[in-house]
Amino acid sequence: MEMRQLRYFDSVVKYGTMREAAAKLFISEPSISQQINELQKEIGVPLFEKQGRKIALTAEGKQLLPLVQAILEAVTELETGISEILNPSSGLIRLGVIPITRLDLVPKKLTEFVKIYPDICVELIESGTSEIIERLLNDTMDVALIAANSRIKSLMEMSGIKHKVVSNANSVAVVSCSHPLAKYDKISFSRLLNERIILRRQGIYREEIDNFLGDSVKNDGIYSTDTYETAIKLVDSNLGIAIVPETFIRTYGLNEGSNIKILFLDDFQVSLDICFIYKKRNYYPLFLTNFMRIFTDNNDG
Repeated sequence: MEMRQLRYFDSVVKYGTMREAAAKLFISEPSISQQINELQKEIGVPLFEKQGRKIALTAEGKQLLPLVQAILEAVTELETGISEILNPSSGLIRLGVIPITRLDLVPKKLTEFVKIYPDICVELIESGTSEIIERLLNDTMDVALIAANSRIKSLMEMSGIKHKVVSNANSVAVVSCSHPLAKYDKISFSRLLNERIILRRQGIYREEIDNFLGDSVKNDGIYSTDTYETAIKLVDSNLGIAIVPETFIRTYGLNEGSNIKILFLDDFQVSLDICFIYKKRNYYPLFLTNFMRIFTDNNDG
């Protein structure tokens, strides 16, 4: 039994077909098929069975999978540990972030980390919450900062991902200074019902807002954008009211000398926990351990 056979087995499970697994591993499909066949011969039982165009694990394959994954994870940790021993001052951290976490928290924490580890490279990977969780599970990301509601927290718990709440993302409404509501400092939920609301198109934050608004606001009363920056531009043109994380407003100083007015939400609030997440492992390099400590330390003093 060879390590590459175990890696190929794991990849076929992840990607659903030998063709897709071969493409991801940059090898030919016959090569991966041959190695899987050799593995099955050595074990003595079939590991896969065809289901339409895809293949699925047999009962024996399902039993073998967690054992293979444990071996591959142990080897990865061993390789990481050896690398740290040989090159203690170098390394790479792949940090996943969603838009509202990269604004103020990430630069502040990275500045603190770089003072201690100037030669450690940090790769920022910006994506949505679901994509980040998937990458963390697939070991193509080390740690991440996401916004989470109760559904996401339950999903992470079932998947073996640990989390620590580091801050909270509250919401504010943003209107143009020429909008009739600009004379107020707060806005109630009832005021939104007859207004066009501007929201980001996707993401866990949008999910929470949709859950809160329910059927109170019709779909034709909502503008959807891909970025908060675009939402603010629409507000600036007096095309509606944007509901955005207060973090976005605070970081960009949009409440200072701009053509918009920030309104606090009076009788309702859309709030998410900002969580630092990581996959449970037996070993972390020292630099990653300290990176995690810095990002989960809530003491800004």
